[in-house]
Amino acid sequence: MSSAQRSAPDSAAPARTPRTRLRRPTWKDPRLAGGLALIGAAVALGAWAVNAAADTEQIYVLSHDVAPGTDLTAAGVLSLVDSHPGTAVYVAAGELPDDAVATRSLQAGELLPSGAVGRAADVALRSVVLDVASGLPADTSAGDIVDLWVLPATQATVQDSGSAEVVARGLLIASVGEAGTSLVDGTSVQVEVLVPEETVADVLTAVGGGGPLVLVPTGQGQ
Repeated sequence: MSSAQRSAPDSAAPARTPRTRLRRPTWKDPRLAGGLALIGAAVALGAWAVNAAADTEQIYVLSHDVAPGTDLTAAGVLSLVDSHPGTAVYVAAGELPDDAVATRSLQAGELLPSGAVGRAADVALRSVVLDVASGLPADTSAGDIVDLWVLPATQATVQDSGSAEVVARGLLIASVGEAGTSLVDGTSVQVEVLVPEETVADVLTAVGGGGPLVLVPTGQGQ
């Protein structure tokens, strides 16, 4: 092989690829700026979540249904929960008056609203316990509205008067107790009702009259 042939370039050799220099990211690089923004947002969100979790207060919550006039300071009526109410419309721990009563019907699990709390002296309802004849619907409970009726005391009275009489309307049931003895069929139920002051005399007169008492549910109190 001649020297000319040896010095000729090899056409089969691969061409070299020019090197590409890697650029270091700078503050002006949009990818770096976007990554830093995401990290900052995550840190801020985490700090907010921690602060929000710590920013709680204890709020009173109803342990069971109550009717207007119920003593809210009685044992077992209220409990406390950690809450983020966001407003001052609920009663916080330590802010319940000593003689606090419910001014409307409230349901179990409901946070205690400030607007549903009053003082016993300001509520024009009086509690009266009645021995009423059996036949009260099984689902009757605190907060239901009932009418009070009185039946004639004896069969002779029924023949003379001919009918039962309504004593008071729109009474609120505070609680339903245990069964006792009735003049009608041998059984009765003790029911605590909340009576407006102007109707108390009529209710007590019916209680002392000797005629069996009957409660007729008419709806649910608000």
